[in-house]
Amino acid sequence: MSNEKETDTKVSEATDLKKVKQTIRDAMREKRRAVSQEARREAGRAICDRVVGPPVNLLMRTWRICIYLSTRNEVPTRYIAREIWAAGREVCVPAWSASENGYRLYAIDPAMRLISGHHGVREPEVRIPVMPWDVQAFIVPGLVFDTHGGRLGYGAGHYDDLLSRAPGATLKIGVCYDWQVQDEPLPLDAHDIAMDWIVTDTRVIKCAAAAGEARE
Repeated sequence: MSNEKETDTKVSEATDLKKVKQTIRDAMREKRRAVSQEARREAGRAICDRVVGPPVNLLMRTWRICIYLSTRNEVPTRYIAREIWAAGREVCVPAWSASENGYRLYAIDPAMRLISGHHGVREPEVRIPVMPWDVQAFIVPGLVFDTHGGRLGYGAGHYDDLLSRAPGATLKIGVCYDWQVQDEPLPLDAHDIAMDWIVTDTRVIKCAAAAGEARE
């Protein structure tokens, strides 16, 4: 009987956590929709400067970087992509693989034609696969982050799946507006993968030390 109660408690806690996370996501989506396109572009340029400059120094640490191809309301990544290509580095992006029923990584260069893919997300028309263990850094979107490296994405777990396939030393850099970052730790599941850095339009946060202090 006690085992049944424990199971019921765990199911209830998991359901409550899911509801809390969804409430946070909905609030952030609504706030993000209100950002003007000019503000988005300004934030994208500011974040690019902080990603490639100190203390992150992305281009000094990496050869191949995974970025996301931003949707209408996300912080644009095209400025980061241009800097990577200008430095002679390689870029890859997630795109949906129907055969594997999940997102996989594919190379992209400035000359490649983009098409509308899964859920309307842009992706390269020509598929050149890249393995996650051959990527030195991921530029990761999210709806909300905390200063310890916690991240809430869109709820499907696609980035956690990709990041779990990469080596532990791979850099994980969350990018967002500064108001998407909170000091209080987010409600997370065991499979949620933390960021090493969070870069916003106004600051750079190194998460590793804070996460270690908070979780020891």
